[in-house]
Amino acid sequence: MTVQRLERALAAIGLPGTVEIRGSLAVLTLQGEVSLEDETLRADAVRIASAHGYTHFAVELPDIGEGGASLHRG
Repeated sequence: MTVQRLERALAAIGLPGTVEIRGSLAVLTLQGEVSLEDETLRADAVRIASAHGYTHFAVELPDIGEGGASLHRG
């Protein structure tokens, strides 16, 4: 399986971006505004990466600038 196929499969579920491979880890850099709040979407992404032969999957969050945080830390 190829990285391009993984990228297409992730885009098909609403996660468009570029995938970088680091050993058995697939790292998705998202393109555009995408919400990752949906637990089902995240689980589907991990399942798809696993089906493509990767044991680990990560999403690189964009740097939103000074004073912001990619994740809410409450």
